[in-house]
Order: sequence, then structure tokens, then C-alpha cells
Amino acid sequence: MVSSSIDALFLGSIPLSSNEEVFATISTALNGRVKQIPDGETGPRANFIGCQYPVLPNASLQARWGGQAPADQTTLDAKSSDLNPIGYDDWAISSFAVFEDLQKSGKIPSDVRFQVSVPSAFGVVQGFVDSRFCAEIEPLYEEKLAAALARIQSSIPKDKLSLQFDLPFEIGALEYESGNITDPHWKAWFPKVQQGLIERLARLFKLVDEDVPLGLHLCYGDIGHVHFVDPKDTGILVQFIKAIHEGVEPIHDISYIHIPVPKDKTEAAYFEPLKSLEINPNTKLYLGVIHPNDEEGSKSRLEAARSAYHGPCGVSTECGLGRTPKEDLESIISIAKSLTT
Repeated sequence: MVSSSIDALFLGSIPLSSNEEVFATISTALNGRVKQIPDGETGPRANFIGCQYPVLPNASLQARWGGQAPADQTTLDAKSSDLNPIGYDDWAISSFAVFEDLQKSGKIPSDVRFQVSVPSAFGVVQGFVDSRFCAEIEPLYEEKLAAALARIQSSIPKDKLSLQFDLPFEIGALEYESGNITDPHWKAWFPKVQQGLIERLARLFKLVDEDVPLGLHLCYGDIGHVHFVDPKDTGILVQFIKAIHEGVEPIHDISYIHIPVPKDKTEAAYFEPLKSLEINPNTKLYLGVIHPNDEEGSKSRLEAARSAYHGPCGVSTECGLGRTPKEDLESIISIAKSLTT
């Protein structure tokens, strides 16, 4: 049994049928062990940013997503009105109404926050837009994201809200630059990748009100339960976290950062870079050690991580659960309870 100061984080997507079922299930099973609950990203959001490519102008899309721009075309002369609404504000406001009703009825503890998880503009553009047009489309999508975040924060009480940015494409770009990925799909369209990512995060952080907790989900993907690259250790993550705390954290406090832990990483070597990680003591590091049907392995991964990192921490799954079989959720909740009791 580990320290009672360890709590659990659910990253966003949860394989249940509705936001009401998500709220009720997580709150009931993990009462007192979670500080915030997402709505589960049910329906069109179940496949991460799959709901976002229809937002973008058809002409801007990569060929794999139906883009058909001529090979010699280098600009679209696009404007903000060419993008459709991104939808995250509508989903959040609708889900919060359900969350609020359950909280008022006592089914969700009064101190638990409603968690809204969104991608970065970089992630959506990198994922769907032809590299020729990324620099043109990114600020337009960023404008839409800024409007959605402003509406979310004006519609949901600040003392009930938590915001999380999901950053898999950022990690992919850093791994590509480091030579660990060769697929050009992960290549950023700008030089000095880490610097460029920090500049983009700075713009994102400025969109979050000072009194709204902000978290980051660093991710290696989970398509078919396979990473876009299998990390050898936490080195890239630690390097990025240090850059974030130096270049971005002064803009807005970071409530937590989540890092993934692959199932086979139970040895100390994977966690060794964490020994050099010194971050704000008010920032909690959520360790993605929980894997379904593997309670002993989850405990071993947590112990190995804690041997390297001694700051405030919690536990989580390796990635969001949108593509996880529903029958595995019971095991995940059971392991989360065992690690946080």
C-alpha cells in the first residue's frame, strides 16, 4: 500500500455510454481519490482529435484525409470563417450541466472539479493539415480554440473547472527531431522544434484564467494500443518538462503533468532521468503506471518511478481510455483504488 497522498487522474476519454455514466461511475468507485473528473469524451470525441478534421478547410487537408490541393500550390488565402466551430465549448458546457446536477445532489463530492481536456492547435494542425499549409492554418485554428476556451471559462464557475492540454503531437515532434522516429508525419513544419513548441504553449497558457487549474497530458499515443514510438526512458519527457517550467510556467501555474509508463517498463532505467527533474512543488506528476489486469505490474512500475522521483505524485493510466475495451475499465478502477488507498 502506498501513501494516501497519492490520488488518481483520468485523462479524458472513458469507454462508457454517456457523460452521466462516466461521472457516476468514477465518482462512486473512487470517492475521495480523484480531484477532477472528465466527461469521458463519449460520442464523436472518443477517437481523440478525429472529430476535428471536419473543422478544417478541405483544401488544407493531407491527402490521407481527402485533401486534393495541386502539388504546386503553396497558399490557400484562408481566413477564420473558412473553419467550422471546433465544438469543445459546446461539449463542455453541456457536460457541465450534468456534472453540476450530480454534484448538487451529492453524487459527486463538492470539492471535485469538472475536467475539460482539449488538444493544442499545433496537434490538430500537425495531425490533419498538409505541411504546405500548416503555418497558414495554425493561427486560424488557434483563434477558434481561444474563443472556445474563453466561452468555457465564462460559462463554468472557475472553482468548479480544470483545464488539461493533450500533447501527443508535441512529443512526436520532439522524438522525430531526436531521430527516434523516421515517419515524416511527425516532423514539425518549423525549425528549432522545442523552442517553437514552448512558444506555442506560452500562447495557450495565456488563454487560461489565473484561477483555473491547468494540467498537461504528455502522450506517446495509443492507436491499437501501440505507441508511435516506444520510448527507451523518460529522457525526452524530462527535457520537455524542464523547458516548459522554465519558459512557460511563469505565465500560469501548472497544477499537474502526466507522463506515460509503458507496460514493460518496470526497471529503474526507464525512470532514471526523473532523478534530475526539479519542478514547482505545487505541480503534481501523474505517473501513467496503471495497465488493466496487471495490478502487480502497476505496483512495480509505481515503486520504480517513486525510487527516482520523490516529489508530489499521483497515478493514472498510460493514455486516455477511448480505445480501451469497456470490460477493462473495472480492472483499471480496481487498480487505481489499490494504489491510492
